[in-house]
Amino acid sequence: MAIEEVKDLNKGLIAIIVIIIVVIVAAGAWFLLTPATSNNTTNNSTSVKTNNTINNQTKNQTNTTNTTPITAAKAKELAGQYIGLGVELETPTLTTYKGVTVWEVPVVVYSPEKSYQDPIYINAQNGNRVT
Repeated sequence: MAIEEVKDLNKGLIAIIVIIIVVIVAAGAWFLLTPATSNNTTNNSTSVKTNNTINNQTKNQTNTTNTTPITAAKAKELAGQYIGLGVELETPTLTTYKGVTVWEVPVVVYSPEKSYQDPIYINAQNGNRVT
């Protein structure tokens, strides 16, 4: 009887270890697949300063480029339809790309460090993507 009890104990121990490993793997996969959250909830004073700086930059860009019907904010909104999870857009800048006046919208991935991808170019006249 003692040998059978040891075998049953080993089977139970192995089952518990397998369950723990499955839970750890599932938690790790969930952590890796969850998109990064913005810093708006972590530090309100820094977030407000950053948002004010971005808003001021956008206002300055909009004021100096009255000839374009698409604003920097609208270009960023339009570029948002071309990105996926875990990707963020930064402040657009007005430039020329392929002979067209465009808003260049920087694309950033945080996983786990900040890395820039190819920017998205939005036509400053009609809002279409320029590829």
